[in-house]
Amino acid sequence: MFSTFLKNVREINLLSQEQLCLELRKHSSMFYNLDSITVSRWERGVNIPSLAKQAEIVELYDNELICIYACDQQFLQESTHLIKSNSKQQKSIHPYYRNDEYHIQTIDVKDDSFYLVLKMILRYEGNPTLMLNPPLEEFDSLNDLKISVATAFNGQIVGHSLFLTTTENVLTEIIDTSRDLRTVISSSNNNEHDAMLVFSSSGATKQVENSIMSTYLNHFSQQRKMRYLCFYTCDSNLVKTLNSAKLKTYRLTKVKCQEKVVNIRSYLLKRSELMANRFLLKLAIITPKQLGCLLGANTKEQVHECTHSR
Repeated sequence: MFSTFLKNVREINLLSQEQLCLELRKHSSMFYNLDSITVSRWERGVNIPSLAKQAEIVELYDNELICIYACDQQFLQESTHLIKSNSKQQKSIHPYYRNDEYHIQTIDVKDDSFYLVLKMILRYEGNPTLMLNPPLEEFDSLNDLKISVATAFNGQIVGHSLFLTTTENVLTEIIDTSRDLRTVISSSNNNEHDAMLVFSSSGATKQVENSIMSTYLNHFSQQRKMRYLCFYTCDSNLVKTLNSAKLKTYRLTKVKCQEKVVNIRSYLLKRSELMANRFLLKLAIITPKQLGCLLGANTKEQVHECTHSR
């Protein structure tokens, strides 16, 4: 799909392969030694550049890898594999969950269960930044806070994420100063949001964890105004996942909490860096409807939507 895109965009812009080389060299130092022979190989699919270079190229021509790879059947199969592979063989970290069917929904402050789920996350997460002393219902600025929650039989919660749309300035401030959630929420109001801050993301199994991550990564990718994504977590399992995805810790902050020191790691990515990460891109291209199909639709209406969403 990238080869087709590259050839089409060159022809639409009436560029020769050599002229395209010149444009790319001016655009980024990544292409300082690019030549027309290499461009020809890319267009014929003999080989393709790294995702990082692909992201730079498509961005130059006002497009995104999320749009290109969402139409690539082989890449979609790889994405599906992250959600569906060996689900019955995965060991659960939940005492009562045994790879049963589950579904995911994203809720906000308007949902009746929002405060109940939020209190559960704040209690068990262990991130001192999330500790809020007053009753949660007294906060009047939670509109931008979202929770993706995976539930199995009897409403049993087997996965969750807590994320906030905010601004680049707020991301910088919380990473540098370890400000608490209340201050972050207050600072986020009445500003044009261009960033997402993920405080929490976990699942009882790797499948649930990847499903949860897919919900907010797709939400981020579908909003072109979102330029930055930040993970801000002390959860060792999420840190392990992010490290295995070859993300580098942006900053390690040590916060003292009840006579012990908690290590909070932040991972800060530009939009192009997210698109250039194969693991994150695979999860980001899965739409909510496609995810519902993978997990098993509960109603005929959902099956109909899934069938026609591809």
